[in-house]
Amino acid sequence: MCGKTTKIILKIMKVLLILGSLCFLSVNILLPLFYRKPDPTYADQIAETEFESDTSGKERILCIDDNEEALLWRLRMIGSAKKSIVLATFDLRPDENGTKLMAAIYEAANRGVGVRLLIDGIYEPVFLRRNDLFRTLSAHENIEVKIYNPIAVSNLFRLNYRMHDKYLIVDDRMYLLGGRNSNDIFLGDQTTGINVDRDILVYDTSAGSGESLLELQDYFEQIWGEACVRETQVKPDKISADILEASIEQFLKCYGELKEKYPDLEQYQEWEEATSAADKITLISNGTNPGRKSPQVLCTIEYLAVGGEDVLIQTPYVICNRFMYDVLHQIAENAELRIILNAVEKGSNPWGCTDYLNHREDILDTGAEVYELMNEHAVHTKTVLVDDHISIVGSYNLDLRSTYLDTELMLVIDSEELNEHIRGMSETYMEKSKAIYSDGTEEEGPLYQEKELRPKKKLIYQVLRVLTRPVRHLL
Repeated sequence: MCGKTTKIILKIMKVLLILGSLCFLSVNILLPLFYRKPDPTYADQIAETEFESDTSGKERILCIDDNEEALLWRLRMIGSAKKSIVLATFDLRPDENGTKLMAAIYEAANRGVGVRLLIDGIYEPVFLRRNDLFRTLSAHENIEVKIYNPIAVSNLFRLNYRMHDKYLIVDDRMYLLGGRNSNDIFLGDQTTGINVDRDILVYDTSAGSGESLLELQDYFEQIWGEACVRETQVKPDKISADILEASIEQFLKCYGELKEKYPDLEQYQEWEEATSAADKITLISNGTNPGRKSPQVLCTIEYLAVGGEDVLIQTPYVICNRFMYDVLHQIAENAELRIILNAVEKGSNPWGCTDYLNHREDILDTGAEVYELMNEHAVHTKTVLVDDHISIVGSYNLDLRSTYLDTELMLVIDSEELNEHIRGMSETYMEKSKAIYSDGTEEEGPLYQEKELRPKKKLIYQVLRVLTRPVRHLL
């Protein structure tokens, strides 16, 4: 009798396991296939927004395209902090340059600066949760740490919705926003295994009343208060004295070496001289909730681009659905549309590369010219240029995940000087590219250097071209 009961219980458990697995798969894989349509009320909001100005605004800008410069400006900002620091990032790692950031933040907290760290939950358990340096950082009395949508049983049906934002806010004076994660791939003077990216440093000359600064601060407060955001504060008594002492000593040693290398970290004052005027800066986003999103960032880009004559999109890769192709087609009907992306031979994202192999013709059918960039390092930059004055810079990739699943932030900047600077870099990138025109003809730029895919990588891509088709909306 007992054996019969056991068999019944095992059958019930098996059925429940199968049903649970089916439910998990349907929610996490099938539900995101039902893309949200653009919100009509948001279209009205876009139309009412002033993205341009005839006069210079109170906020000044600096475009940062070099990885070592990106680290230095972050360290200067943190070193200058008097009251508060906010760091929100998709991927912080305790590698060489991630540790430098943490050491600078720890030193600021020692000075009495209040620090709030917001980190996405997908990589946090992999790189940070059991790391002694990060646990020591979290234990500081002046540092609050929260995780966006952590990997937990309670969140198993929301795993796809990530916080892809990357920004740093210091006091009520300045912020930095872009596409760089907080690790060696994007920061520091490494020369191998890196990606090229772009940040915009915004300095407010009006002591806290800059429009985009206020918009970003409001956005942070909203996402900081989301129900999916969990505090992960570590109490000092939960860390052994030896580990705590060793971690603090490592932070102090690291920061001391940074001050030797960059003597002006805490004394830098040339913010206004280092930046240039911008007529208007506007923050755009997809919202902060961990769920299917209306394509607000893409709709704003479309609104600005269809009014232009010359549109240049730079994105690491392109993964589109029919609505997104229609947006590109709409832009190409009204303007010359060029798209710069990484050549398959140089791209660092295998999903984006294989999807491009599957859907290159769909992109060309929109009327866009595509430039397959053969740069020394993969380019992770996300930028849209409209005519000679509008630049849209931030974290948004032209893919399904950035459009419908993740939080994303972009700055719409009205500045001829910035536009000219980015166009100059883009022209160089196009010279390093193979141009694919909408009629299918190809032309190699003067600096283009052909590279063959290794047989092993070519085989992997051929396999991925098949395997990724059913889940391309999640890549």
